[in-house]
Amino acid sequence: MHLSDLQLVDITPEHISRLTKLREGHPVAIDNVISASPVALKRACIHPDEPQIVAALWADVQRLDEVLPAVEKLLELLHETRLMRGHEIAMRLGEMVQQIRRRADRSPDGAEILAPFEKLLAYQSAPALKAVATKEKARANEEAPSESAG
Repeated sequence: MHLSDLQLVDITPEHISRLTKLREGHPVAIDNVISASPVALKRACIHPDEPQIVAALWADVQRLDEVLPAVEKLLELLHETRLMRGHEIAMRLGEMVQQIRRRADRSPDGAEILAPFEKLLAYQSAPALKAVATKEKARANEEAPSESAG
């Protein structure tokens, strides 16, 4: 898919909130302006270039509407692929940690097996350590009020 025919813009969320939105029925209004006769435009004091500018902008909107579903699908695929790659990495890291720990447990040189993988082991055990800390904190909070009440 090529989008080189579109001149894309990047604006801030604050700018977006100040934009005037097209309302329902806009295609008919746009067609009315685009198809207006030169005489009608002259009577209304509308510059003769205005309908052409509106037509070009409308063509961009229609082109954007045409490609947007494909771009949204691409974004979805990118996000899902990233999630899958992350999952695959996490699973492999977990398997490696299990292998490292098994080898270290069975070897008299266990510390030498573990040492080069200290960061990997810390990464893998962080959720379990956090869960233990959370449980201990919750237990301490449950016990504290009963001690002060007694």
